Amino acid sequence: MAIPSIPKYGHRLLVFPDNRVEVANFEIEYPSRQQVLVQTHSTLISAGTELGTQEQERKQPFTPGYSNVGNILALGDGIEGYQVGDRVLSLGRHASHVNVPALPQSLVKLPDKVSFAAASFGVLGSVSVHGVRKAKLEFGEHLMVTGMGVVGQLALQLAKLTGCDQSIAVDLIDRRLEKAIISGATSVLNPTISDLNCHVEQLTAGRGLDVVIEASGYPDVLPQLFDMMRIGGRIILLGSIWHRKVELDLMSFHEKELIMIGAHQPKCPTTPTVVFPWTQQYNRSQILKYIGQGTLNVNHLISHQLPYTEAETAYHLLRTQRDQSMGIILKWRT
Repeated sequence: MAIPSIPKYGHRLLVFPDNRVEVANFEIEYPSRQQVLVQTHSTLISAGTELGTQEQERKQPFTPGYSNVGNILALGDGIEGYQVGDRVLSLGRHASHVNVPALPQSLVKLPDKVSFAAASFGVLGSVSVHGVRKAKLEFGEHLMVTGMGVVGQLALQLAKLTGCDQSIAVDLIDRRLEKAIISGATSVLNPTISDLNCHVEQLTAGRGLDVVIEASGYPDVLPQLFDMMRIGGRIILLGSIWHRKVELDLMSFHEKELIMIGAHQPKCPTTPTVVFPWTQQYNRSQILKYIGQGTLNVNHLISHQLPYTEAETAYHLLRTQRDQSMGIILKWRT
């Protein structure tokens, strides 16, 4: 195999223990066997995971990110089904060049109609679809999604496809609720100005919520959710909680026989079986297909597209200006 010309050095983000974000040079390595080298076009910041990781105590800098789209620049030995130039989505980090395994759970080709920017939502989309699948939604159920960040917005859209009667979006930020209406919410509620219990009772004709997908990552909401559920209702913990703690009175949880389910996308299998074909790679391919078909809308979730050199600004926006920021894409090529 002819070795293509590749740059000697690339650029990547480094997040230091004090949360400083810098762009650092690194030496690009030719892909090893069963790897491909991707020249990055765009990466999407996963606000929940990346900001949560930065909250944890660390001693060494690290390169964050796992939503990378670009073109294959070089192929390692033993690669089949891919060629140089292919547009791909991978779990690569925030860097100008990434070597990733050519495995179905790590790499997928982009449909022709899907832009790089839209495709960068493919991984977070698979996070959302995993949570929706765990919810086992039925036609006509009353659903609430709490936390209207990217994952919550995508979960809301995907849940709508199952035929929910009520799709109630909850967030503390009105601008995110405005986007939730675009995402298909039948009702939007801001707990700072609305009595959630009263509105839920009216919207569900007194029955209570069948399902809640909790996508905010803040467990403080759980005690109130218990009160709004019907007997046998289901709460899906989709948002990354990051060791945040809350004191719970479990009496209503017990009396209502509620069900609480964790939904952590990396636990989704990568090997299909005859009874569960819904692998990580299937979910990502399905998300890209939905985006290409227009079934899933991500354009209204893009708040900023910034050059990678402004990454520190991007994290600052997500941390301090949540009313103005949502899906922030870092551009690695013009």
